[in-house]
Amino acid sequence: MKIKINWGTGILIFLVIFFIAIFSFVYFSFQLQINLVEDDYYPKEITYQKQIDKMHNLEVLGEKISIRKEEGILILTFPEVHKSKFEGKIHIYRPSDAGMDKVLEIVTDQNNRQFIPVDQLINGKYILKIDWVCEGTGYYQEIVFIK
Repeated sequence: MKIKINWGTGILIFLVIFFIAIFSFVYFSFQLQINLVEDDYYPKEITYQKQIDKMHNLEVLGEKISIRKEEGILILTFPEVHKSKFEGKIHIYRPSDAGMDKVLEIVTDQNNRQFIPVDQLINGKYILKIDWVCEGTGYYQEIVFIK
């Protein structure tokens, strides 16, 4: 026996399927996590010229931070010029997941080396954003590493 569907029933079936599809797309889009590079990007954009000046100071200095990866540890060696006391922060930035970012204080040994344990980090791409001040002059460097 052949079922006959008139045009009104066909339109109703189409609209029901259409609305189910739209509501499911809306539901799944709200479940998607969106990570911005910075949550407060506007104030950071306003002060970006200071970061450019810090990068220029590093270029004038002539020495950059060197990075060496050993078993489970990253070793950052700061320039020899900075034998005096300096302070700053290291932001371990994970581009794919903002929840895995870490911020560390710079604490070096007598050889200007900073040891960063990377055992807890998940494999992937990281960017070290290093911002420090020595004798009143600010410096900034970004180093990409892959664990």
